[in-house]
Amino acid sequence: MIRHIFLDMDNTLLDSHGEIKEKTAVFLRKIQIPVTLVSARAPLEMDFAIRKLKLTGSQVSFNGGLIFDPNSEGKDSVFAMPLEYTDVYAVLNKIGVNQPGISISWYTRTGWYATKNDKGTQFESNLTGFQPTILKTLPTNSSKGDPIYKIMIICFAEDKMQETEQKVNELGLNGVCARFSGKTYLEITNANSIKSNAIAYIQSSRGLRRDELAAFGDGQNDIEMFKAVGTPIAMRNASAAVKKHAKFVTSSNDQDGVMYGIKNYLL
Repeated sequence: MIRHIFLDMDNTLLDSHGEIKEKTAVFLRKIQIPVTLVSARAPLEMDFAIRKLKLTGSQVSFNGGLIFDPNSEGKDSVFAMPLEYTDVYAVLNKIGVNQPGISISWYTRTGWYATKNDKGTQFESNLTGFQPTILKTLPTNSSKGDPIYKIMIICFAEDKMQETEQKVNELGLNGVCARFSGKTYLEITNANSIKSNAIAYIQSSRGLRRDELAAFGDGQNDIEMFKAVGTPIAMRNASAAVKKHAKFVTSSNDQDGVMYGIKNYLL
């Protein structure tokens, strides 16, 4: 019997327009199984989904870098693992924020920042409804601002995206991990910020067994999550590499795939 469901957001729970289909929302509000969102998004970008689904309990942002309680005033942190500022500085300088065709921005718990608005930030804004705060300078080794949890790179050319990932890996930073969360997104977080670690934390706190857990996902950053649960379910729109790690493949994110998967494989 499944006693907890973990849901990726983009291209899984959310459709191609970044929205939750109404039939899926109504269904998830009615089922008697607790649901946790496990997303690369920042908490501020998850709020609309948490409210629409009326979720309670801890939620997971930044690929596991921050576990927070959405029902507490100020959204108390249950667990936090930001990037080191020295690593942020090294990555941003290695990639270069002025590279043509590459959009670079970064997130604290409550803010989204970039040095300019470009095609990538506009693309993200259209999906989330948020606008980045534009800063004239990059975070430095001596910065003392809010902790940074994620560097986000958006690129619409596959060869440039692969080159960017290689640049990050060439730095050899033990505290950093770069993962694709879709064809156009490369997200850089603390090396220990893995969705599977967040699931393990929630599993332990609730006294659940692995075979009582199910997860839905579509991206490279969902593979570790799949390995942490007894019933991993990939979206039809996921890549072949992701589907290889799934027990079932449901319909796409534009066809109420989460609802279909729960009805047909979990209930």
